[in-house]
Amino acid sequence: MLRPPGSPLYWRLFLTVAAAIVLFIALALVTTAILVSHELEGYVHARQSQLGREAADAFSAGGVEGLRAWLERGDTGIPSDVTVYIVAPDGSEIRGRELPGWSARMMRAIAAHGATPHPDNYRPTVLAPLLIGPGGEVLSMFVMPKNVSPWGSGTTTLALLAVALLVIAAAAWLVARALTRPIMELQLAVRGLASGHVDARVPARIAQRSDELGALATDFNAMAERLSTLLENRQRLLRDVSHELRSPLTRLQAATVLSAHRDALTAADRDRIEREIRRMDVLIGDILRYSRLDDTASMTRRLVRVEEILRGIVEDTEVEAASRGVRLALNAAPELLVVGDPELLHSALENLVRNAVRHSPRGGLVEVAARGGDEIHVAVADAGPGVPEEFLERIFEPWFRVPQIGAQAAPGATTAGTGLGLAIARRVFTLHGGEVAAHRREGGGLVLDVRLPAAEVS
Repeated sequence: MLRPPGSPLYWRLFLTVAAAIVLFIALALVTTAILVSHELEGYVHARQSQLGREAADAFSAGGVEGLRAWLERGDTGIPSDVTVYIVAPDGSEIRGRELPGWSARMMRAIAAHGATPHPDNYRPTVLAPLLIGPGGEVLSMFVMPKNVSPWGSGTTTLALLAVALLVIAAAAWLVARALTRPIMELQLAVRGLASGHVDARVPARIAQRSDELGALATDFNAMAERLSTLLENRQRLLRDVSHELRSPLTRLQAATVLSAHRDALTAADRDRIEREIRRMDVLIGDILRYSRLDDTASMTRRLVRVEEILRGIVEDTEVEAASRGVRLALNAAPELLVVGDPELLHSALENLVRNAVRHSPRGGLVEVAARGGDEIHVAVADAGPGVPEEFLERIFEPWFRVPQIGAQAAPGATTAGTGLGLAIARRVFTLHGGEVAAHRREGGGLVLDVRLPAAEVS
């Protein structure tokens, strides 16, 4: 999603460009001041040089005509890179030349000011030498560089261009450094991940940035971590599946070998083979259900009545519970509504109830309760041996079984199962925005507590 112009990266680029502009203005002012001071020094030197004295001598000896003749001579010592203008108080140049347009007004003002009479004890400062003729007439002499524009001399222009290029290069380097380095780190991490290195990550110094590039790096690291976890879970699932399937297959192989030796298949052998086949069928079904829970796109979303699902599960499980001598009790409030996939929720809640029945002793009671509020709470409690405190979280891991559960089991309880039921249930509840936890029941037994977001019904 695109961020608005107030984002951290925007402000970083904005401040970089703004700082570059301010720096350029400051350096331009300093450079201009230095160059203008140097040029002014040269101009003042020209005013006080022998050139002005020669012009004054020519004016004194021959008047305006003598001054014109001096200007037209080739041996006057006037440098080739300057032009000498001599301006009368009325603003006219003595040779009839046009004054430079960008400084004509200034030159006329100076020439008119130089002709103003002043007291004997006062001499004003003027920016041009004054030439005094035999009759007391006053002319102003201007020594102007030939290649001068309103923007200053060529040296000043070149210096300003150099400063501009320097500042632009520095700003571009800072912007490039701020953008290309994290982008290159991201590119290297993406290439590493694409090459099969699931441990490829963007360095922390990039991920800890407070701008969009830092957020992108954080998201990439989270994605890479998720992919690594998925691949690790897939490999572990394959190992566990091969291990879980090896046991019933070995027993099937042993039963067939024994029947081959006896040259007959007894009823006991047949029952054993059928039991192992059923176990493999259940195991494969649980594996498929567990693996499909990664695909959330296939989930349906509709309004589900929790009380109806629980009532159906209790009715379906009563036959199995009765065969084990276990009683079932349901206490669910009506109109408990959640939004989700009814089949997945039914399967997850059924796993909890059947797990409680399977671990309850003969004559035990399994209580199923549900209540509403901001969240839907479903609790399944049994009267079995319970689970040690250190294993309450691990029972939701795939294939995990509590160690030495047989020694703790109450008479009539059984631990048969694939080891995936509670793992499937947790994943289903997580996909629905809920959670499931286990805690020990007072007086003995285990309580599985489910919390699901209640549906908003207007």
